[in-house]
Amino acid sequence: SETPAVVWLAFGVHGDESSSAEAAMMVASRLMRDDAEVRAILERTVVIIDPLQNPDGRERYLTWFEGRVGREPDPEPEAMEHYQAWPGGRYNHYLVDMNRDWLWATQRESRARTAAYIDWKPQVFVDFHEMGYGTSYFFPPDADPINENIDPQTETWLEKFGLANAEAFSSRGWPFFVGEQFDLFYPGYGDSWPSLRGAIGMTYEMAGHGFAGRAVRREDGTVLTLADRAMKHYTTGMATLETAAANRRELLLHTWEVLDRQLRAPETTFLIPPEPRARGAATELLQRQQIEIGILNAPRALRAAPVLGGERAEKRFPAGTLVVSTRQPLGAIVRTLFEKTPTIDPTFIEAQRERVEADEPDEFYDITAWSLPVAFALPTWSIEGGVPAGAVSAWSDPPAPAAPAPAAFGWIVDGLDPEIYRLAGELLRRGINFSVVDAELEHGGRTFARGSILVQRHNNGDGIHDRLVEVSQGIAAHLVGVDSGWSGGLALGSRRIAHVRDPKIAIVGGAGTAPTSFGALWHTFDRITPIPHTVLSLDRLGAADLSKFRVLILPDGGGYGEALQERAAGRLRTWVEQGNTLIAIRRAARALRAEEVAISKTRLWEPPEEKREEGEPPPPTRRYHDYSVPGAAFRTTMSSRSFLTFGLDSAPPVLVDGSDVLLPVAYAVDNVITIAKNDPLLAGFAWPQSIERLKGSAWLVVEPLGRGRVITFAGDPFFRSFWHGTLPLLLNAALYSPSM
Repeated sequence: SETPAVVWLAFGVHGDESSSAEAAMMVASRLMRDDAEVRAILERTVVIIDPLQNPDGRERYLTWFEGRVGREPDPEPEAMEHYQAWPGGRYNHYLVDMNRDWLWATQRESRARTAAYIDWKPQVFVDFHEMGYGTSYFFPPDADPINENIDPQTETWLEKFGLANAEAFSSRGWPFFVGEQFDLFYPGYGDSWPSLRGAIGMTYEMAGHGFAGRAVRREDGTVLTLADRAMKHYTTGMATLETAAANRRELLLHTWEVLDRQLRAPETTFLIPPEPRARGAATELLQRQQIEIGILNAPRALRAAPVLGGERAEKRFPAGTLVVSTRQPLGAIVRTLFEKTPTIDPTFIEAQRERVEADEPDEFYDITAWSLPVAFALPTWSIEGGVPAGAVSAWSDPPAPAAPAPAAFGWIVDGLDPEIYRLAGELLRRGINFSVVDAELEHGGRTFARGSILVQRHNNGDGIHDRLVEVSQGIAAHLVGVDSGWSGGLALGSRRIAHVRDPKIAIVGGAGTAPTSFGALWHTFDRITPIPHTVLSLDRLGAADLSKFRVLILPDGGGYGEALQERAAGRLRTWVEQGNTLIAIRRAARALRAEEVAISKTRLWEPPEEKREEGEPPPPTRRYHDYSVPGAAFRTTMSSRSFLTFGLDSAPPVLVDGSDVLLPVAYAVDNVITIAKNDPLLAGFAWPQSIERLKGSAWLVVEPLGRGRVITFAGDPFFRSFWHGTLPLLLNAALYSPSM
């Protein structure tokens, strides 16, 4: 009866959507006035204003814009001030789209913001955005599809707030639209994530975006100004506050009831055994979301079904198995994270089929697969109901491994150790010699997986133990001491154990590369798994001294053509032939296949030519009738003979997004990861036509070129920094290619 509702207004997650941060100041200024309207709001609500979610992106955009605008803004759409240079202001420092990061929280900004959100638990959350300047204004109700785990009553509230905004706009003669474009499906947005937590999460979109500058002329001859854009965001912001204040009690009850219903819904419990490499990353994610987790305190047999597919059967789970139940206030988040495939309304699918068959773009706004067990390649089982209370203990962080003990010969780190790549990066940084094992290794009564690391005394000097103790203080890898090179199996001087040369990694970025693809690589090698590297600009590729590097990574991007002119392509080809490794991701490989470049011989699938009668004109080129995959997960097969699959005990699911299909190369051993031929679709949605052409296609291919090699990824190996299952493939390629 007295608690205020909490309303969180979030501005500027995309740094070049500049009106939202201006509107934040207008709303704040209005709320500082002492009048009846403001008192009516502040007596019933706590208003949180996050005025600038992305300071790095906004600063980048403003610095660029102010260097190009004259004494007065030029509304001519062709003016230079309306076309940002790469990478634009949309992204944060590491070029991550933080509006896709709420659930995964891979960025420091996201982690700080989600923690603050969890402290306040708002009833209303609005994310202010901008879209193309030729449009009008969007507010909910949202477009289909709606995530099924979002409480149905949320849609009633979306309409209530939408009607309030509509009244404010209509009274001023301002146009708007609802329910046409922006859905509430992917769980990582600033509207869907709060909605899954019991808030009314909404996105407001104003015409403008980075093309609009301070003024831009539209097709109808009107000039849209920054002030116009900010005023419309201010108007919806105030209408939202007034609506929330008028419905304070009902909004509090809505949040309570949404969370309470999870405690009364049918219970599903998910179990993750202790062994998988990615379990630590998954546990950290669940803890950041403040999801309740526990562990089995003793072995227990339970009737369970594997989430990734299979029959329900009796299975014995060891002590330490992670237990996550949907019977908790955040049960909707648990379901969203653990269900293999989200439910999509069949009427929406049918509408998309009609559009595709009419050669129109589909309306899938984002990916359709994000399951934690799928993306993390995490063996997970589900049971109907719960585990008996006495069998589950509260989760506590496992103790850090003991510092490495002195050893006569050296130290081994298992290839499945979650910290092995961070350890490898630190060993490289400190100049510590180490080797990688290209076979299973039996030693001391245990089996070490392929890809295990061996640090030996003989090539590191007497002080190596002290140096490893120092390394272990920051990296929780288990270094097992070895006193003898004789194991009864593979001896520790075997040719199957390769000294790891400094890979001297370079990552290419700049205009022509996709900012988020480059950003994910940069953030991975700089923060997630720090490994020494250099960033090169694509426009310098033809002039850079490539002899300083042994591995060159080309992120996804459609602008390699100009950079790989004849001289640059020839230098790059010679560099590979001399024994170096070129890694190409998605569209980067297209440029390598070009006839004038001829670095890669991989080919894409093409539809068969249709038979025509003599003189009959060819069918029209169709742009959309290719049944593009809207971000779905596919089963794979893998070559266990390749060093690229170190640290993987089974073939990982891969994310396919788009319409390109990579044909396998001639030699089976070089097709390292291929899409399964039988029943390949694992999670998400794909058209039958897409599934058929993907069967048996290649996803990761190695091609020899002279003494070097070209490695092609058909998809992003660490999509949005949360698809952990395929990350080892990328890290193996970068770390070990010069040594294997």
